Amino acid sequence: MLERRTLGVVAPKPHTVFTAPGRKNPCTEYVFTRDGFSSGFSILYLYDAPTSIELNEVFKIESHGGNLKRLVGEIMDESSQPLARRHVQSWNAPAGENLLAGRTALFMNNNCRVSVVRGKAGQCGPGVKDAWSFTNGDSDELYFFYAGSGTLLTQFGALPFKKNDYLLVPRGIPYILQMDGEIEALVVEGDPFVEIPGDFRNPHGQLRMEAPYTHRDFRSPARLLTEAEAELFRHGVTLRNKSLTHHRYSKSPANVVGWDGSMYPMVFSILDYLPKTGKIHLPPNLHTTFRGKEFVVCSFVPRMVDYLEGAIPCPYPHANVHCDEIIYYVDGKFTSRKGISNRSLSYHPAGLSHGPQPGNYFGSVGTKTADELAVMVDTWGPIHMTKAALGYEDAAYATSWEE
Repeated sequence: MLERRTLGVVAPKPHTVFTAPGRKNPCTEYVFTRDGFSSGFSILYLYDAPTSIELNEVFKIESHGGNLKRLVGEIMDESSQPLARRHVQSWNAPAGENLLAGRTALFMNNNCRVSVVRGKAGQCGPGVKDAWSFTNGDSDELYFFYAGSGTLLTQFGALPFKKNDYLLVPRGIPYILQMDGEIEALVVEGDPFVEIPGDFRNPHGQLRMEAPYTHRDFRSPARLLTEAEAELFRHGVTLRNKSLTHHRYSKSPANVVGWDGSMYPMVFSILDYLPKTGKIHLPPNLHTTFRGKEFVVCSFVPRMVDYLEGAIPCPYPHANVHCDEIIYYVDGKFTSRKGISNRSLSYHPAGLSHGPQPGNYFGSVGTKTADELAVMVDTWGPIHMTKAALGYEDAAYATSWEE
């Protein structure tokens, strides 16, 4: 997803017989690819073929404390709701005992779904028979961790993450989140992709020198799974077309001796984002971090603000008539308005102008720095609020711009 990387041992040439050092039997080559076979790919070498499924059955998330409709989302009946700016208090979404039970979809359209995950997100029970991996068969997943830390386990190896990290998991990769405690995270699903914007790359594929991050800021798995960790993948759950399927494998599909390629999970800390500043206020697209089809994810981080005499650092009232806007507030002082808390999600639909509260706008003149941390999702075309999100709404938000 960024550059070619390698871990462990791989064959000198792909698609040839390869026996790993210390092994008697040749490895199975597993090709993980995008967009047919015409885009990015990685090649993994496994002890056993990843195809040894001996059981397929419907997975009932309700049996694990979850709710399928809350997980995949049900769009609210917009014909009975006014077009309005909205504020969703995500901390009221229910926590769960595993990755799926604690996940609630709040906004969605054909290319993007925005959810929160709260609670103990690890899928591992006390033994192998109680453990299961999760695969999103519909979308790439971009986590942003508001709280908590742990390790992502995949066929590509182990990848630690912590608070304020983005974690990008390509679609089709089975994974387990092993938690150090409870977590809280925003999850942006992108169909068909979430990736680094092409504008940030030079013709050689490197990140450009003026990009808001460097290759050094991105982390990928640094070690392969242990045999015990690989055994946790004997049971897998796949989300596909709003249904969940449980697979049982006779052999672990995660016993890997090595891999190389450009497709793999990766972590990036929002605190490593390099914001741009100018004499006058720069538009929000200067904060772009990831992009999907018809949407972008932006990072607002502490920074110096506009320095021309008389410049107004606070965002101007605006109408971005082709985009709906969602902002997830993480930490700091939000200069644009009052009444917003950490973990708030504001929703500003196209068709309605929005911006700071009037007193905050002119009150920002003379400010030297912005002390805020937030994640924004802008979608080209409407994104719809779910029925679940309505239950966590701050109804007073729509009229809160009165002086």
